[in-house]
Amino acid sequence: MAALIHNAQQAPVAQHGTRERVRADRLQLLYWQSFPAVFMSVAVATLLALLVWPAADHHAVAIWMAFIVATSLARLALFAAYRLKAPEGMGLLAWERPYFVTLMASTLAWGLGSAWIMPKDSFLHEAITLVILVGMAGGALSVYSAIRWLAIATIAVVLLPATLWMMTHAGRPGLYLGLAVALFCLSALRATRVLSQAMQRNFEMTYELRQAKEEAERLASTDVLSGLPTRRAFLDEAKAPVHYCRRNILPVSVIVLDLDHFKQINDTHGHVGGDIAIHHAGQLIRSSLRRSDLCCRWGGEEFVILLPDTPLEEAAGVAEKLRRAIAAFPVPLPEADIAITASFGVAEGPEPLDRLIDRADAALYRAKREGRNRVVRAEAGPASGPVREGDPPS
Repeated sequence: MAALIHNAQQAPVAQHGTRERVRADRLQLLYWQSFPAVFMSVAVATLLALLVWPAADHHAVAIWMAFIVATSLARLALFAAYRLKAPEGMGLLAWERPYFVTLMASTLAWGLGSAWIMPKDSFLHEAITLVILVGMAGGALSVYSAIRWLAIATIAVVLLPATLWMMTHAGRPGLYLGLAVALFCLSALRATRVLSQAMQRNFEMTYELRQAKEEAERLASTDVLSGLPTRRAFLDEAKAPVHYCRRNILPVSVIVLDLDHFKQINDTHGHVGGDIAIHHAGQLIRSSLRRSDLCCRWGGEEFVILLPDTPLEEAAGVAEKLRRAIAAFPVPLPEADIAITASFGVAEGPEPLDRLIDRADAALYRAKREGRNRVVRAEAGPASGPVREGDPPS
Protein backbone atom coordinates (compact mmCIF):
# COMPACT_ATOMS: atom_id res chain seq x y z
CA MET A 1 0.00 0.00 0.00
CA ALA A 2 2.75 2.45 0.97
CA ALA A 3 4.68 1.69 -2.24
CA LEU A 4 1.56 2.21 -4.32
CA ILE A 5 0.91 5.64 -2.78
CA HIS A 6 4.59 6.62 -3.06
CA ASN A 7 4.74 5.75 -6.76
CA ALA A 8 1.53 7.63 -7.46
CA GLN A 9 2.84 10.74 -5.74
CA GLN A 10 5.86 10.85 -8.04
CA ALA A 11 3.69 11.69 -11.06
CA PRO A 12 4.41 15.30 -12.08
CA VAL A 13 1.57 17.75 -11.85
CA ALA A 14 2.09 20.57 -14.34
CA GLN A 15 -0.27 23.24 -15.53
CA HIS A 16 -3.87 22.22 -15.16
CA GLY A 17 -7.13 23.67 -16.33
CA THR A 18 -10.60 23.60 -14.91
CA ARG A 19 -11.16 20.01 -16.03
CA GLU A 20 -8.28 18.69 -13.94
CA ARG A 21 -9.34 20.78 -10.95
CA VAL A 22 -12.86 19.40 -11.18
CA ARG A 23 -11.40 15.91 -11.39
CA ALA A 24 -9.43 16.57 -8.20
CA ASP A 25 -12.54 17.90 -6.46
CA ARG A 26 -14.52 14.82 -7.46
CA LEU A 27 -11.79 12.58 -6.05
CA GLN A 28 -11.73 14.54 -2.81
CA LEU A 29 -15.49 14.09 -2.53
CA LEU A 30 -15.10 10.34 -3.03
CA TYR A 31 -12.49 10.04 -0.29
CA TRP A 32 -14.75 11.75 2.21
CA GLN A 33 -18.11 10.20 1.35
CA SER A 34 -16.98 6.60 0.69
CA PHE A 35 -15.29 6.10 4.08
CA PRO A 36 -18.51 4.85 5.77
CA ALA A 37 -19.14 2.56 2.78
CA VAL A 38 -16.22 0.36 3.91
CA PHE A 39 -17.97 -0.50 7.17
CA MET A 40 -21.28 -0.95 5.36
CA SER A 41 -19.60 -3.41 2.99
CA VAL A 42 -18.36 -5.57 5.87
CA ALA A 43 -21.75 -5.40 7.61
CA VAL A 44 -23.70 -6.45 4.48
CA ALA A 45 -21.16 -9.20 3.70
CA THR A 46 -21.68 -10.57 7.22
CA LEU A 47 -25.45 -10.50 6.72
CA LEU A 48 -25.15 -12.33 3.38
CA ALA A 49 -22.85 -14.93 4.92
CA LEU A 50 -25.41 -15.59 7.66
CA LEU A 51 -28.27 -15.84 5.15
CA VAL A 52 -26.57 -18.35 2.85
CA TRP A 53 -24.74 -20.22 5.61
CA PRO A 54 -27.32 -23.05 5.97
CA ALA A 55 -27.05 -24.00 2.28
CA ALA A 56 -23.52 -22.82 1.32
CA ASP A 57 -20.05 -24.31 1.63
CA HIS A 58 -18.88 -23.10 5.03
CA HIS A 59 -15.23 -23.20 4.07
CA ALA A 60 -15.90 -21.04 0.96
CA VAL A 61 -17.94 -18.54 2.97
CA ALA A 62 -15.12 -18.21 5.54
CA ILE A 63 -12.53 -17.61 2.81
CA TRP A 64 -14.78 -15.05 1.14
CA MET A 65 -15.30 -13.16 4.41
CA ALA A 66 -11.53 -13.12 4.92
CA PHE A 67 -11.10 -11.48 1.50
CA ILE A 68 -13.83 -8.94 2.26
CA VAL A 69 -12.18 -8.01 5.56
CA ALA A 70 -8.68 -7.85 3.99
CA THR A 71 -9.75 -5.56 1.14
CA SER A 72 -11.71 -3.41 3.58
CA LEU A 73 -8.65 -3.04 5.81
CA ALA A 74 -6.61 -2.02 2.76
CA ARG A 75 -9.14 0.69 1.96
CA LEU A 76 -9.18 1.90 5.56
CA ALA A 77 -5.37 2.09 5.50
CA LEU A 78 -5.57 4.19 2.35
CA PHE A 79 -8.15 6.54 3.92
CA ALA A 80 -5.98 6.89 7.02
CA ALA A 81 -2.93 7.75 4.90
CA TYR A 82 -4.99 10.23 2.90
CA ARG A 83 -6.22 12.04 5.99
CA LEU A 84 -2.72 12.06 7.48
CA LYS A 85 -1.20 13.61 4.33
CA ALA A 86 -4.19 15.91 3.76
CA PRO A 87 -3.38 16.59 0.07
CA GLU A 88 -4.78 19.72 -1.53
CA GLY A 89 -5.34 21.09 -5.01
CA MET A 90 -3.81 19.16 -7.88
CA GLY A 91 -1.89 16.99 -5.41
CA LEU A 92 -5.14 15.07 -4.95
CA LEU A 93 -4.70 13.45 -8.36
CA ALA A 94 -1.79 11.41 -7.03
CA TRP A 95 -4.33 9.56 -4.86
CA GLU A 96 -6.61 8.57 -7.74
CA ARG A 97 -4.84 5.34 -8.69
CA PRO A 98 -4.58 3.98 -5.10
CA TYR A 99 -8.28 4.68 -4.66
CA PHE A 100 -9.15 2.84 -7.87
CA VAL A 101 -6.93 -0.17 -7.06
CA THR A 102 -8.30 -0.69 -3.54
CA LEU A 103 -11.90 -0.15 -4.65
CA MET A 104 -11.58 -2.63 -7.51
CA ALA A 105 -10.02 -5.20 -5.17
CA SER A 106 -12.98 -4.86 -2.81
CA THR A 107 -15.45 -4.89 -5.72
CA LEU A 108 -13.93 -8.04 -7.23
CA ALA A 109 -14.13 -9.72 -3.84
CA TRP A 110 -17.84 -8.94 -3.83
CA GLY A 111 -18.63 -9.75 -7.48
CA LEU A 112 -16.61 -12.96 -7.92
CA GLY A 113 -16.81 -14.03 -4.28
CA SER A 114 -20.59 -13.79 -3.97
CA ALA A 115 -21.04 -15.80 -7.17
CA TRP A 116 -18.63 -18.40 -5.74
CA ILE A 117 -20.35 -18.84 -2.35
CA MET A 118 -23.89 -18.62 -3.74
CA PRO A 119 -25.62 -21.99 -3.18
CA LYS A 120 -26.15 -23.51 -6.63
CA ASP A 121 -28.98 -25.87 -5.63
CA SER A 122 -31.21 -23.39 -3.80
CA PHE A 123 -33.02 -20.84 -5.90
CA LEU A 124 -34.14 -19.04 -2.75
CA HIS A 125 -30.55 -18.44 -1.62
CA GLU A 126 -29.51 -17.55 -5.15
CA ALA A 127 -32.29 -14.93 -5.29
CA ILE A 128 -31.33 -13.61 -1.84
CA THR A 129 -27.74 -13.24 -2.98
CA LEU A 130 -28.76 -11.41 -6.14
CA VAL A 131 -31.10 -9.06 -4.27
CA ILE A 132 -28.32 -8.15 -1.82
CA LEU A 133 -25.95 -7.56 -4.73
CA VAL A 134 -28.48 -5.23 -6.34
CA GLY A 135 -28.65 -3.35 -3.05
CA MET A 136 -24.84 -3.08 -3.02
CA ALA A 137 -24.93 -1.80 -6.61
CA GLY A 138 -27.50 0.81 -5.62
CA GLY A 139 -25.21 1.91 -2.81
CA ALA A 140 -22.33 2.16 -5.27
CA LEU A 141 -24.51 4.33 -7.51
CA SER A 142 -25.05 6.84 -4.71
CA VAL A 143 -21.50 6.78 -3.32
CA TYR A 144 -19.36 6.69 -6.48
CA SER A 145 -21.45 8.75 -8.91
CA ALA A 146 -18.99 11.65 -8.54
CA ILE A 147 -16.88 9.74 -11.11
CA ARG A 148 -19.25 8.11 -13.57
CA TRP A 149 -16.94 5.50 -15.03
CA LEU A 150 -15.99 4.38 -11.53
CA ALA A 151 -19.63 3.93 -10.54
CA ILE A 152 -20.37 1.98 -13.74
CA ALA A 153 -17.32 -0.26 -13.27
CA THR A 154 -18.26 -0.98 -9.65
CA ILE A 155 -21.88 -1.84 -10.49
CA ALA A 156 -20.83 -4.08 -13.38
CA VAL A 157 -18.21 -6.00 -11.40
CA VAL A 158 -20.58 -6.52 -8.47
CA LEU A 159 -23.57 -7.69 -10.51
CA LEU A 160 -22.34 -9.45 -13.65
CA PRO A 161 -20.82 -12.70 -12.27
CA ALA A 162 -23.85 -13.77 -10.20
CA THR A 163 -26.37 -12.46 -12.73
CA LEU A 164 -24.79 -14.30 -15.67
CA TRP A 165 -24.64 -17.51 -13.68
CA MET A 166 -28.32 -17.31 -12.76
CA MET A 167 -29.39 -16.46 -16.30
CA THR A 168 -27.54 -19.49 -17.68
CA HIS A 169 -27.98 -22.07 -14.88
CA ALA A 170 -31.09 -21.22 -12.84
CA GLY A 171 -33.72 -21.85 -15.48
CA ARG A 172 -36.52 -19.52 -16.42
CA PRO A 173 -36.83 -17.88 -12.95
CA GLY A 174 -33.12 -17.09 -13.04
CA LEU A 175 -33.49 -15.65 -16.55
CA TYR A 176 -36.30 -13.38 -15.37
CA LEU A 177 -34.27 -12.20 -12.39
CA GLY A 178 -31.34 -11.57 -14.71
CA LEU A 179 -33.51 -9.46 -17.00
CA ALA A 180 -34.72 -7.48 -13.98
CA VAL A 181 -31.10 -6.85 -13.01
CA ALA A 182 -30.37 -5.76 -16.59
CA LEU A 183 -33.21 -3.21 -16.41
CA PHE A 184 -31.76 -1.95 -13.13
CA CYS A 185 -28.36 -1.54 -14.81
CA LEU A 186 -29.89 0.46 -17.67
CA SER A 187 -31.58 2.73 -15.15
CA ALA A 188 -28.29 3.03 -13.25
CA LEU A 189 -26.46 4.04 -16.43
CA ARG A 190 -28.88 6.89 -17.01
CA ALA A 191 -28.77 7.92 -13.35
CA THR A 192 -24.97 8.04 -13.33
CA ARG A 193 -25.00 10.24 -16.44
CA VAL A 194 -27.49 12.69 -14.94
CA LEU A 195 -25.75 12.83 -11.56
CA SER A 196 -22.30 13.11 -13.10
CA GLN A 197 -23.30 15.90 -15.49
CA ALA A 198 -25.01 17.84 -12.72
CA MET A 199 -21.99 17.50 -10.48
CA GLN A 200 -19.63 18.43 -13.30
CA ARG A 201 -21.58 21.61 -14.03
CA ASN A 202 -21.74 22.45 -10.33
CA PHE A 203 -17.96 22.16 -9.94
CA GLU A 204 -17.34 24.11 -13.15
CA MET A 205 -19.64 26.92 -12.03
CA THR A 206 -17.84 27.01 -8.68
CA TYR A 207 -14.49 27.46 -10.41
CA GLU A 208 -15.88 30.01 -12.85
CA LEU A 209 -17.22 32.08 -9.96
CA ARG A 210 -13.93 31.72 -8.09
CA GLN A 211 -11.92 32.78 -11.13
CA ALA A 212 -14.22 35.75 -11.72
CA LYS A 213 -13.79 36.80 -8.09
CA GLU A 214 -10.00 36.46 -8.29
CA GLU A 215 -9.94 38.45 -11.53
CA ALA A 216 -12.08 41.19 -10.00
CA GLU A 217 -9.79 41.34 -6.97
CA ARG A 218 -6.73 41.47 -9.23
CA LEU A 219 -8.18 44.30 -11.27
CA ALA A 220 -9.09 46.19 -8.11
CA SER A 221 -5.54 45.88 -6.74
CA THR A 222 -3.59 46.51 -9.97
CA ASP A 223 -3.17 49.81 -11.73
CA VAL A 224 -4.09 49.31 -15.38
CA LEU A 225 -1.56 51.74 -16.87
CA SER A 226 1.59 50.94 -14.93
CA GLY A 227 0.92 47.30 -14.08
CA LEU A 228 1.92 48.10 -10.48
CA PRO A 229 -0.29 47.74 -7.39
CA THR A 230 -2.77 50.49 -6.71
CA ARG A 231 -2.31 52.95 -3.87
CA ARG A 232 -4.85 51.12 -1.70
CA ALA A 233 -3.31 47.70 -2.36
CA PHE A 234 0.15 49.08 -1.58
CA LEU A 235 -0.96 50.53 1.76
CA ASP A 236 -2.66 47.27 2.73
CA GLU A 237 0.37 45.17 1.79
CA ALA A 238 2.84 47.55 3.43
CA LYS A 239 1.36 47.15 6.92
CA ALA A 240 3.05 43.81 7.64
CA PRO A 241 6.66 44.66 6.63
CA VAL A 242 6.49 48.08 8.29
CA HIS A 243 5.17 46.53 11.50
CA TYR A 244 7.89 43.87 11.40
CA CYS A 245 10.65 46.44 10.97
CA ARG A 246 9.28 48.66 13.73
CA ARG A 247 9.01 45.75 16.12
CA ASN A 248 12.56 44.56 15.39
CA ILE A 249 14.07 48.09 15.31
CA LEU A 250 14.99 47.86 11.63
CA PRO A 251 15.20 50.86 9.29
CA VAL A 252 12.38 51.59 6.84
CA SER A 253 12.89 53.83 3.83
CA VAL A 254 10.51 55.29 1.26
CA ILE A 255 11.19 56.61 -2.22
CA VAL A 256 8.74 58.93 -3.95
CA LEU A 257 9.45 59.63 -7.62
CA ASP A 258 7.72 61.76 -10.22
CA LEU A 259 8.27 61.82 -13.99
CA ASP A 260 9.69 65.16 -15.11
CA HIS A 261 7.79 67.39 -17.56
CA PHE A 262 5.01 64.85 -17.89
CA LYS A 263 2.54 67.50 -19.05
CA GLN A 264 4.77 68.14 -22.08
CA ILE A 265 4.62 64.44 -22.96
CA ASN A 266 0.82 64.57 -22.91
CA ASP A 267 0.72 67.83 -24.87
CA THR A 268 3.18 66.59 -27.52
CA HIS A 269 2.27 62.93 -27.86
CA GLY A 270 -1.26 62.86 -26.53
CA HIS A 271 -2.65 60.91 -23.63
CA VAL A 272 -1.73 57.65 -25.35
CA GLY A 273 1.92 58.71 -25.25
CA GLY A 274 1.54 59.63 -21.58
CA ASP A 275 -0.03 56.24 -20.82
CA ILE A 276 2.87 54.47 -22.54
CA ALA A 277 5.36 56.54 -20.52
CA ILE A 278 3.65 55.56 -17.24
CA HIS A 279 3.69 51.89 -18.22
CA HIS A 280 7.34 52.13 -19.24
CA ALA A 281 8.28 53.72 -15.92
CA GLY A 282 6.27 51.12 -13.98
CA GLN A 283 8.15 48.25 -15.62
CA LEU A 284 11.52 49.88 -14.96
CA ILE A 285 10.59 50.37 -11.31
CA ARG A 286 9.45 46.77 -10.87
CA SER A 287 12.58 45.35 -12.49
CA SER A 288 14.88 47.45 -10.28
CA LEU A 289 13.58 46.29 -6.90
CA ARG A 290 14.14 43.35 -4.59
CA ARG A 291 11.44 40.79 -3.91
CA SER A 292 10.93 42.26 -0.43
CA ASP A 293 10.39 45.80 -1.74
CA LEU A 294 6.93 47.17 -2.47
CA CYS A 295 5.90 49.76 -5.04
CA CYS A 296 2.79 51.35 -6.47
CA ARG A 297 1.50 54.05 -8.73
CA TRP A 298 0.58 56.69 -6.17
CA GLY A 299 -1.34 58.89 -8.57
CA GLY A 300 -0.82 60.65 -11.90
CA GLU A 301 2.84 60.27 -12.84
CA GLU A 302 3.97 59.73 -9.24
CA PHE A 303 5.18 56.43 -7.78
CA VAL A 304 6.02 55.27 -4.25
CA ILE A 305 8.51 52.57 -3.26
CA LEU A 306 8.80 50.99 0.20
CA LEU A 307 12.19 49.53 1.17
CA PRO A 308 11.96 47.45 4.39
CA ASP A 309 15.15 46.94 6.40
CA THR A 310 16.94 49.58 4.31
CA PRO A 311 18.82 52.59 5.74
CA LEU A 312 18.70 56.01 4.09
CA GLU A 313 22.09 55.70 2.39
CA GLU A 314 21.20 52.42 0.74
CA ALA A 315 17.75 53.69 -0.27
CA ALA A 316 19.34 56.73 -1.91
CA GLY A 317 21.56 54.34 -3.87
CA VAL A 318 18.50 52.43 -5.08
CA ALA A 319 16.88 55.71 -6.13
CA GLU A 320 20.00 56.81 -7.99
CA LYS A 321 20.20 53.49 -9.81
CA LEU A 322 16.56 53.81 -10.86
CA ARG A 323 17.05 57.46 -11.89
CA ARG A 324 19.83 56.42 -14.25
CA ALA A 325 17.77 53.55 -15.67
CA ILE A 326 14.82 55.83 -16.45
CA ALA A 327 17.14 58.33 -18.14
CA ALA A 328 18.98 55.61 -20.08
CA PHE A 329 15.92 53.82 -21.51
CA PRO A 330 13.68 56.06 -23.63
CA VAL A 331 9.95 55.50 -23.92
CA PRO A 332 9.17 53.48 -27.09
CA LEU A 333 6.43 55.46 -28.85
CA PRO A 334 5.11 54.51 -32.31
CA GLU A 335 6.42 57.66 -33.99
CA ALA A 336 9.77 57.89 -32.15
CA ASP A 337 11.40 57.01 -28.85
CA ILE A 338 11.44 59.86 -26.34
CA ALA A 339 13.84 60.32 -23.43
CA ILE A 340 12.36 60.95 -20.00
CA THR A 341 13.76 61.67 -16.57
CA ALA A 342 12.40 61.52 -13.05
CA SER A 343 12.95 63.32 -9.74
CA PHE A 344 13.28 61.42 -6.47
CA GLY A 345 12.72 62.08 -2.79
CA VAL A 346 14.04 59.60 -0.22
CA ALA A 347 13.21 59.42 3.49
CA GLU A 348 13.98 57.02 6.33
CA GLY A 349 12.70 57.13 9.88
CA PRO A 350 10.63 55.61 12.68
CA GLU A 351 7.42 57.58 12.09
CA PRO A 352 4.21 56.09 10.61
CA LEU A 353 4.24 55.27 6.93
CA ASP A 354 2.03 58.17 5.88
CA ARG A 355 4.35 60.69 7.56
CA LEU A 356 7.37 58.96 6.03
CA ILE A 357 5.80 59.31 2.59
CA ASP A 358 5.10 62.99 3.32
CA ARG A 359 8.77 63.57 4.10
CA ALA A 360 9.89 61.77 0.95
CA ASP A 361 7.32 63.79 -1.01
CA ALA A 362 8.76 67.01 0.40
CA ALA A 363 12.23 65.89 -0.68
CA LEU A 364 10.88 65.10 -4.15
CA TYR A 365 9.59 68.64 -4.57
CA ARG A 366 12.93 70.01 -3.44
CA ALA A 367 14.44 67.93 -6.26
CA LYS A 368 11.93 69.52 -8.67
CA ARG A 369 12.81 73.01 -7.52
CA GLU A 370 16.56 72.31 -7.73
CA GLY A 371 16.44 71.31 -11.40
CA ARG A 372 14.78 67.86 -11.63
CA ASN A 373 16.37 64.55 -12.65
CA ARG A 374 18.03 64.14 -9.26
CA VAL A 375 17.74 62.35 -5.92
CA VAL A 376 17.19 64.40 -2.76
CA ARG A 377 17.25 62.96 0.75
CA ALA A 378 14.68 64.17 3.23
CA GLU A 379 15.77 66.17 6.22
CA ALA A 380 15.53 64.53 9.61
CA GLY A 381 12.23 64.89 11.40
CA PRO A 382 8.63 65.02 10.13
CA ALA A 383 7.65 67.32 7.30
CA SER A 384 5.79 70.44 8.33
CA GLY A 385 2.99 72.21 6.53
CA PRO A 386 1.32 71.30 3.24
CA VAL A 387 3.84 69.56 1.03
CA ARG A 388 2.56 70.56 -2.39
CA GLU A 389 1.57 74.17 -1.88
CA GLY A 390 3.57 76.36 -4.27
CA ASP A 391 5.40 73.40 -5.86
CA PRO A 392 6.52 73.72 -9.47
CA PRO A 393 4.77 71.72 -12.18
CA SER A 394 6.07 68.32 -13.17
